[in-house]
Amino acid sequence: MMTNAGRDMIADSIGKASGRPAVAEYIALSANATAPSAANTTLPGEITTGGGGLIRSAATYAHTGGASTYTLTKTFTANGSDALPVTIAKIGVLNAAASGTLVHETLLNATATLSSSGDQLTVTQTVTLS
Repeated sequence: MMTNAGRDMIADSIGKASGRPAVAEYIALSANATAPSAANTTLPGEITTGGGGLIRSAATYAHTGGASTYTLTKTFTANGSDALPVTIAKIGVLNAAASGTLVHETLLNATATLSSSGDQLTVTQTVTLS
């Protein structure tokens, strides 16, 4: 779900002549399973464990010319600093490594449980432009 702040950020990205916002290229993880809300400005329950492999990170962007979608993909690897086990239920897309604007918030179709150091989760967020 696109957030209200995300809509404002996109409008500023396209129409504002100066002071445009940063690119929304960061994916954050959360164990919070509540429904996304357009009013959210932060990802509820975002994992922020210092030094952990599950903290917000820059994703890889891909887009095919003329297509109405683009993707952001990131593989997270749990490490000894993460509080494990953890069940990932939701992701957020933001435009900064810390703070920033929450543009999209998505409840996963199926949760993913990471139980030990070295467990990996690959997240691909597909965004449809319409």
